[in-house]
Amino acid sequence: MKHWIEKHSILLSLLLVIAVMVTIFCFSAQTGTQSGAMSGRITTWVLNLVVPGFGDFSPEKQEAIRSAVGFAVRKLAHFSEYALLGFSLMLHIAQIGKKIAVRLPWLWSWGIGTLYAASDEFHQGFVAGRGPSVRDVMIDSAGVIAGALLICALLHKRGKTAIIRKNLQKDEKI
Repeated sequence: MKHWIEKHSILLSLLLVIAVMVTIFCFSAQTGTQSGAMSGRITTWVLNLVVPGFGDFSPEKQEAIRSAVGFAVRKLAHFSEYALLGFSLMLHIAQIGKKIAVRLPWLWSWGIGTLYAASDEFHQGFVAGRGPSVRDVMIDSAGVIAGALLICALLHKRGKTAIIRKNLQKDEKI
């Protein structure tokens, strides 16, 4: 099984990228009403987790807090979904890099992810109750680079541990 996964790692990582892109597209295809309702539910869930007794507050106070926090939750969702895209893009480019030399793979990941974010915001211009936002492209772009750099750090650490493991095996043979 491990050999099959290694043999098909480029295809599998590409499928992950496509899955993340399709998920983002589906979220963006929601109308403003649908998106707002989902954001409201997620914000309420987060507030119930982090604000003691939130459910006991008056409906007016709950709504005031939900309104204040809702913007941050929506933007954090943008950042997070694009961090996942950056992570998957970087993973895919790392797999391609095993076959051909890829210079500055994090930059490729960031560029592709940012172009996708811009195209996604353009797409939202055609969805009822939604509209494109340069600010969202910037937030998405920051998420992409964060995800790409996270996988870079993980792959770098993995490479270092492989070198350490190899050196330990050499020392044991001596």
